[in-house]
Amino acid sequence: MTALAYLRRSKESDARTVSLDVQRAAVAAYCRTAEIEVVGEIEDDGVSGGKRARFGRINAGIQAAGARAVVAYHLDRLARDTAGVLDWMEDLTRRGIAVHVCGRGEVEATSAAGRLTVGVEALVADHYRRVIAEKTRDALARLRAQGRRTSRFPPYGARLAQDGMLAPDPSEQATVARIGALRAAGLSVRRIARQLVREGVPARSGRPWQPTVVARLIRRGIS
Repeated sequence: MTALAYLRRSKESDARTVSLDVQRAAVAAYCRTAEIEVVGEIEDDGVSGGKRARFGRINAGIQAAGARAVVAYHLDRLARDTAGVLDWMEDLTRRGIAVHVCGRGEVEATSAAGRLTVGVEALVADHYRRVIAEKTRDALARLRAQGRRTSRFPPYGARLAQDGMLAPDPSEQATVARIGALRAAGLSVRRIARQLVREGVPARSGRPWQPTVVARLIRRGIS
């Protein structure tokens, strides 16, 4: 049997998460034992388990590799969306594509017992994903309320002070004011970007200003 290996690490992952390399090694070991030939691989790093668009990429990978199975480290690596994973697995079954999980074997979702098992696993995984998202959202809200940074990079118009707090960046604040003035004058984001380039105003990245960056600043209400 030929198979497509699927590896995923979510965007909430930390040092305790099973790495992509560990997943890859486990899939390879499982396939050797089960006499399955890996003919393709899809790797998603920093991708949420709730993103259904991933199923389309896996389906395309199956077709491109001519695989007859998908092998993953764990069922929750494939998805944490209950309805999505059940529908997708049923579709694979109709097409004669098997789903294998390391240390467990083939997983099916067509029989009553199989659908119940997969459904319960997916429901638990989906619940865990939502709990993590809620905790993350609450933690970020507390940091913002305290004026602390919520990412590796401070927002445009601010810099990171020695005490870890955000402080205004005079140069970027001047650019923020200029963007606000140009917007108030009726300029589109594209024209604002061009005007900043003409005026020699540096972007944080060092590259010319892009309309998407200007639009993001305006959308966030910074300018």
